This record gives sequence, structure tokens and C-alpha cells, in this order.
Amino acid sequence: MINYLKAILASIWTHIFAGKGELRFLLDETAKVIPQALPDDVCQQLVEKIEAVLSDSHNPRVWRDKVGSDSRIWRFEQEIQGVDGGIDTFEIKRWVKAIDEYTGKKTRSWCLMANRVLPVEGNLGSGGGMHRDSPFSHQVKCIWYLNDVDGSNGPFQYLPGTNVNLIRDRGRYALGKNRFHEINEGATEVKAKAGSLLLCDTKCIHGGKPIQRGVRYAITLYTFNDPSGVNRIMEKSGLNPASA
Repeated sequence: MINYLKAILASIWTHIFAGKGELRFLLDETAKVIPQALPDDVCQQLVEKIEAVLSDSHNPRVWRDKVGSDSRIWRFEQEIQGVDGGIDTFEIKRWVKAIDEYTGKKTRSWCLMANRVLPVEGNLGSGGGMHRDSPFSHQVKCIWYLNDVDGSNGPFQYLPGTNVNLIRDRGRYALGKNRFHEINEGATEVKAKAGSLLLCDTKCIHGGKPIQRGVRYAITLYTFNDPSGVNRIMEKSGLNPASA
């Protein structure tokens, strides 16, 4: 009953304060791909930066999953010096403004997270399986693919409409539940070329498809409504923000 009331209040909040601006289409489409958001040469430079950082086994901003498939670099914006266009190539101000108008909340901190996924046996895909970032609050991820992604090298996947139909779908997807490991079909796979930008309301059920071959490189913009948001997510990953 409590989760039902939370869902009702969240829907009212969105109707009054959110769902506006450049990203308002996400209420209907859940996700969208913008092709050629990054030039090919910039993608290659960023891949080289990712590999250079991951080669340092003691880097305090690097997280790895248990099987060694998903490697993540937090605060990757600190590593892009020398890349053509620098931080401006990601249009951070544009997307933060769009996210704020869509969620109805003010971004107080943000970071870029770079990750590489490899086809290791037993991997669950980037993000550790299908999940919601929040079962009640709309959130947005901006994800730049740095290499071509098809159905076998870990595409982002999501269930369309699950960012807005919580009450209607509560019999199938329990309100308040964040993880849905049992879901293995019916998801839309985002296959796209290097340089593509994926915009997604991650209130929906989503995750990286377990990678079967090749490699996938991507960079994700994370935004937070409190100044300590970046530190908090690093701590949740078992990292020490003070040493990073």
C-alpha cells in the first residue's frame, strides 16, 4: 500500500513539476538514440584513455565486477585532457539542463563514468542484470557508445513504458522492486554505431545484455540532486572518494 501511494504521488509530481524540456519525449518513448554525437576520432581517443587507466591496477577510481567482465572508471572527466574538444564535446551543460527540466529536480553534482565490458563466462552484463535506478523517481542516463554495438557485445536493453506504467504493470513488476533478474526476453536492444548517444529514462527496467563476444566501450553521464552524490555512488561501489 505504501509503495502504491508513492507511485501515485510520483505521478502527480511529474505531471505538475516535471516531464518538460528537450527530453519530454522520454515519457512516451522511454529511450532514444542520437547518431554521430561524437566523432570517430574522439571515440578512438577515449577508448585509448580508458585502456590506459584500466592498465593501472591501483587506480582508486576503478571498480571491477566479480568475474572481471565489467570495469568502470568513476570521475572519468578527469582523464579526458588531450582529447579533441575536451569536456565540451559531451555538451554537459545542455544535458544537465535537459535532465533538470525532465525530472523537475536540480542537479547538484555530476560525473562521467567510463566502462569496458568483456565476454567473461558468467557475466551478467553492464549493471549486473535488469534493474531500475529508482522505482519512483524519473532519472536520465546519457550513454555514449565508443565502438559499434550489436546484439552480441553487450547492448543496452530496456523494457519500453516501464518508466511510466508502474501502477498498471504492478502485477508483473512489483512496486518498490529494483532488481528483475528473471527477465530475459521482451527487452528492446539498443544497437548503434560508435559515437551514438543513448538517452534513457532509467526509471524503466533496463540493463546491459550479457556480452557474448568482442568488447564494448561506453561513457555515461550520472547526475545527482545532492552535492555528495558522486561520493555516495563511489562509496556504494566500495571505492574511497577521498583517495580519488
